[in-house]
This record gives sequence, structure tokens and C-alpha cells, in this order.
Amino acid sequence: MTDAAAKEPFDRLHAPRPNVPRPSELRPSVLLVGDVAARPEGLERELTRAGFHVSEGTCAEPGVPADAVLLTTRAARAEDISALLAPCGDTSPRVILFAAPDPDLPGTALGLGADDAVAAPVHLAELCARIHARIRDRQGPSRAPYERETREALQGLVREARTALLPEEIVLALVRRLARAFDLAGCAFVTIEAGGEEGRVVAEAGAGREDRQRLDLRGYPEFAESLRTGLPVLLPDEEIFASTAGGGALVLPVPGNGGTNGVLLIQQRQGSAPLGQAQLRLAASLAEAAARALEVLPAPSRNGRQTPVEALTLDRRLHEEFERARRYSLSFSFVLLAIEALAGVGDRIAGELRRILRLPDFVSRYGESEFAIVLPETDSDGACRSIGRMRERLASLPRGTLSAGVVSYPHPAVTQPDDLFALVEAALARGRLVGAGVGVAD
Repeated sequence: MTDAAAKEPFDRLHAPRPNVPRPSELRPSVLLVGDVAARPEGLERELTRAGFHVSEGTCAEPGVPADAVLLTTRAARAEDISALLAPCGDTSPRVILFAAPDPDLPGTALGLGADDAVAAPVHLAELCARIHARIRDRQGPSRAPYERETREALQGLVREARTALLPEEIVLALVRRLARAFDLAGCAFVTIEAGGEEGRVVAEAGAGREDRQRLDLRGYPEFAESLRTGLPVLLPDEEIFASTAGGGALVLPVPGNGGTNGVLLIQQRQGSAPLGQAQLRLAASLAEAAARALEVLPAPSRNGRQTPVEALTLDRRLHEEFERARRYSLSFSFVLLAIEALAGVGDRIAGELRRILRLPDFVSRYGESEFAIVLPETDSDGACRSIGRMRERLASLPRGTLSAGVVSYPHPAVTQPDDLFALVEAALARGRLVGAGVGVAD
């Protein structure tokens, strides 16, 4: 691979795309107003280094207000200072920088309504720290309690929803709500196992491809970059969603527990206004709630042939489905498929099964040639029909015979989730005895 080819995926991070908020636009913004000649040398550079997105204009211009306004002036009279402050209103903190070395000027400006003021000579690092502090002072009292209450409310809703819904159903509902609320062209939640090379598309709404279940992470270095820095990153990949209406997507990081992280992908429609910081904070809160719904709970492994993550996830799913069915008098089926496949195609079969099954259904590897499937709200007849559809769809893949075992709840021999494993393995043994058949637990 040439140096240019190796560098290309990372250059995409900074490729310009219309109507998609860039990382610089997600920083606190400072609007420079006033006398340009009164600005100390290197002011814009120091503000950028301090993490601000710097723009220049006047307070009278239409648009989204900046997080702070920095006014530079040589004025010394109180009436001139008042005239400078008046057009900027009081929605954003107003900081005045005086080019004149008069120690009395900052006090006069504060008395006239400025949020902060400094006089020459100016220490630029201190000025940046003052602006950060004024932004925190202005936003903190009104924003922090609201965001905390919103996050706590979302987490409470997720805890309640898990008693009636499966985790993927909760995530899909959150993603769809976000797509509708912000009128997005596309929205997706992707989980990423630590050290893995694939990401799992848990839920997708808008312009996504319905049959997509996996993403090759080697083609998306932006995911790792966003998780590493904890900051949103622009994904200028027009193929991430089926539609190119937005021309790119924004990656929001969602650090998780147990070695599993996630990212939320947001693609806006062509011509729509960039999302504001409040909207992005709400999206991040929804993503955190989605991650909470998908947390893997510790549970003992039932089958040593599974990977630890697969065993934990299968046990968790069975426990959740058992409790949901018991509480609401529902049925569900646990299926064990044995597919005599050629070496190296097991992961391909697992991916095909995930595309065949419904969104609430669950599939995981159970061994070298076995797959465990949980079918919510499905009785034994429905499970047998599902197995028939799987057999038809897998006919084109390189494999041998397909046998299956089915146990459906409620079942007189099932009083706890662990009882399902022995019954389904016995049913699978009966299915193998009749030759590529389906055994159903009596």
C-alpha cells in the first residue's frame, strides 16, 4: 500500500462536506466584534488553541448566537463602552478587551453590564480562561440541572422498558425517535467490541440499508478516533447510509462497560441547518440510554464452546425473555440449530441468520457448527416455520445437513431459564436421529 493510500482514510476526517456540523463547530464559539486594530497579536490563534471556534462579525447579524462575544476597543469613555455593549444584548456573556493600559476601564465596563473585562497588557491564556469561565457561569445554572434530569429520566425509562421490551427494541425506538425529532436523513447505533474488527449495527432508521448487520471497522477509522478523543468526528462517507442526501455523517462516541463501546451516527438532510449544541447533547443522552439498554450483565456461561461475550449475552437474553414471558403470560421459543458446515463459513452463516431473523430475534454461536436462537412471542409451530424459512434461505451456502431442536415456553418442565438448555439439547439430539429433522421438546 502506498503512503497516499494509507493516509487517505484519515484525510477524510477533514474533508469539507455541506450541512454537516464539523468538529470545530461543536466547540464553544466566540464572536469577535469591534476594533480589529485593538486586538493583540495572536489573539485568534490563541483562542483556537484554547478550544474555541472563532468567527468575526457584528452582533446585529442574524444567526445562532455565539457562546461568548469578545469586544475589542480603544474606547475609554463610558458612553462609548455602553454603545459597544448595547447591540450584543445579554443572551451571551460579553467580554471587553481594552487596548488602552488603563486599570480603571475594566471596572467601568463591569458597571455598565459587561460580564468580564481586561485591559492591556493582555495575557492571552488568562483571557481564554476567563471566557471559558464566563461561558460556564452563564450556561451552568440553566443547563446542568436540566441535562441531569433528562439523563436520569431517560435511564429510568430504559429500566422500565426492559421489563416489557428487548434491548434491541428499546434502542430501535430511541433511534427512530431521534431521527423523527431532528428530521434526519439517517441515524444508526453501532456497537464495537474491544479489539474487534467488526461493528454490529444494532438499530438503524431513515435511509439505512435494512439488511446490514455488520460494518468492517477497518474502513471507518473515525469510530476509533471519536472513542479515543471523546469528541464528535465527521464521517465523510457517502456510503454509510443508502441515501447520499446528507453527504456525510457525524459520529458521536458512546463509551460503554464490559469492553463494548458504541457510536451513534447522525446524517442530516441536504440543506438543513447544522444541529446546535443542545440538540447534540440530547442525541448524546439518547445514545447513553441506548448503551445502558445493551449492557451485558454478568451471568454464568452454559456452554464452554462459546466465546465469553456470546455466552454472557445468550444467558442474559434467555433470562430477560423468560422473565418477560412469565410476567406478561407470553410465549417464546429457544432453538438450537446444528449445521454441518464447511470450515471457515460459520461466521458467514451466523451473519445470514441475523439477516433472516426479525429485529427482536436473537442469534449467537453455540459451538463450531451450532447456533442458538431466541424467538420472542413465538410458539413451537411458529418456531418450526421459522426453521423452514432458514433452511430455504441457507440452501445456497456451502454446508451439509441442518438439524434443529426447539423448546417453547410455557413448558411444564421449565421453572427457570437454565431448564431450557437441557431440553433444547435433548430436542436437537432427536432431530439428528431422524436425519436433518426438527426435534420439539415434549
